[in-house]
Amino acid sequence: MNESLIIQERPTLREPRLIVGFSGWLDGGEASTGTVQYLITKLQAKAFAEIASRDFYVFQVPGIASMRPQVKLEDGLVKEIRFPQNEFFYWKNEEDTGAGDLILLLGTEPNLRWQEYTDAILDIAQQFGVKRMYSVGAVLGGVPHTKEPTVSCSISDLKLRTELERYAVRFSGYEGPATFNSMLVAAFARRGIEAMHMTGRAIYYPEFNIAIPHDPKAIYSLLRRLRRLLRISLDLSDLEKQCQELEEKLNFMVSQSPRLRDYVQELEGSFEEMRYEEPIEGSPEEFVKGVEEFLRQRRKEEER
Repeated sequence: MNESLIIQERPTLREPRLIVGFSGWLDGGEASTGTVQYLITKLQAKAFAEIASRDFYVFQVPGIASMRPQVKLEDGLVKEIRFPQNEFFYWKNEEDTGAGDLILLLGTEPNLRWQEYTDAILDIAQQFGVKRMYSVGAVLGGVPHTKEPTVSCSISDLKLRTELERYAVRFSGYEGPATFNSMLVAAFARRGIEAMHMTGRAIYYPEFNIAIPHDPKAIYSLLRRLRRLLRISLDLSDLEKQCQELEEKLNFMVSQSPRLRDYVQELEGSFEEMRYEEPIEGSPEEFVKGVEEFLRQRRKEEER
């Protein structure tokens, strides 16, 4: 048993899938933590375990206040010190889809001892019989707000590529410094558990100091694919509304600034959009839902 792993409850789960999101390097637009938090909230998932933070973080980094624990004061009284959180949640799937349950990890990317931190995640996966791990994240930039964000993917086994080709993802040929998420995929592969990581794109216009702290478009692009991969019913209409409101605000800013308009148009010209249409297959009910989603997207495009 990993000494950093604290399990408060041992739910009985049926062929669970694991979804992980971390604050840190690949949390552009909070797409990593935002995606997992959305699932936790929407599904009313229950906390059952955590990874203790004491051994994995560097708090004393000169000039970087975000690395420090957070404090809460009231009238000078220290009420709370909050350290990085790494919590596991579970959700039991009551739907008659043949899909299993979910385990969700909402965490903070470790600064130290990556292997030990990864071992704690793998211990949870093996104790509860996880069949597949999904990691999500996003990088800033490279996408205009008028287009659908691209999603790239890394996988633990080439056989997953055939499955994912229907999901409008790019398969990365990157070589260089590794993300923690890539190491996690490799670690799951060594344990014989299927794993994949999806990286979205979050809106960022550095020349105009425009960044979206919580980017609903990046989160929506990941969740659309995840809900189909997980075979769960998930109403994303609230996210669709947030995406539309964000586009309207940015369109207004563009209309007020010729320089910003030219910048966005240039970005649009060099951007290769990969539109994702959810596969229409399965039960008649799923077919109807797929058609309704397609028509809703078509109406949104026509209204622009």
